[in-house]
Amino acid sequence: MMLGWVLIAAGLSGLVLAMRIGSRGARGITQGAAVLLAAIGGLVLMRRPQSGVQLPGYGPRQWRQP
Repeated sequence: MMLGWVLIAAGLSGLVLAMRIGSRGARGITQGAAVLLAAIGGLVLMRRPQSGVQLPGYGPRQWRQP
């Protein structure tokens, strides 16, 4: 349950710490990885059943007769 918040916090702190990196290539890679971490954290939070915004496909399958 806390994994989503941990990933978002790690991504945001990675973005802040990437500003201290001098080399342009290394800074870009670090910022990209930090954004991916934050995005994955957001997706994990949306997968929770208690959240107001859920990803499509969560929960029991809705069967409809054709």
